[in-house]
Amino acid sequence: MKNKSFQELIHDMGKCNECLNLQCENKSLINIYKDYNFSINIPSIWTDWFNRLNSDIMIIGQDWGPYNDMKKFYNLLNADKSNWKELIESEKSSTKRMLENFISESSNKKYSLDNIYITNAIMCARQGENYRGNNIDLKKSTLNCSKYLLRQIEIVKPKVILTLGYFPLLSISKIFGFEIEKTLKEIILKSPEIVIKDFIIIPLYHPVAQVKKEEQLKQYRRIWKYIDLKIQNNSEEGVKNE
Repeated sequence: MKNKSFQELIHDMGKCNECLNLQCENKSLINIYKDYNFSINIPSIWTDWFNRLNSDIMIIGQDWGPYNDMKKFYNLLNADKSNWKELIESEKSSTKRMLENFISESSNKKYSLDNIYITNAIMCARQGENYRGNNIDLKKSTLNCSKYLLRQIEIVKPKVILTLGYFPLLSISKIFGFEIEKTLKEIILKSPEIVIKDFIIIPLYHPVAQVKKEEQLKQYRRIWKYIDLKIQNNSEEGVKNE
């Protein structure tokens, strides 16, 4: 059921063109879902969506980065669909390394990125070569994409949502109708955990932000009390049903 719902979501994203004309001096995006190959089932080297639809944790980043990099990995995977793990290991960005370290260290090595559903506030890929910077309209694209982020949350039903940086949290705030401060630092100081319906939002600094490691880890450690509580509740429920 989840797989079918997710395929329908990708089909709908493939027809979207809201952000494709938001351009000025090469500020533009490419819709990577128009010709999405369901036999590969990944939007980027970071994650295999269809194998993570039952994850308890969802990470929402800002955007996938340049299309050229994504296309390179698509071609490699198309050539040999058995080399998924090798391709994951070949992606050694500082963002991915730091995020993996924070997840592992804060959970006492119980969790890794392999256990987590990973997506972004902006679902299309950037033109050009830059991963960051002012070459796309971050705010407009984030808000345009919020309806697709909501559908992912409804499909996965995570227990904990982690937002990396300001714009993913901006999207979540618009979806669920709550106010946030003007800076991420203010948000984390005022609302280090945000309760929405059946899940918890934990706003995080970007992993490579100039923020002390212990300050970053303090936020990551908040994740596991909610995951442990779910495990405990499931165990108690199982005992009752025996």
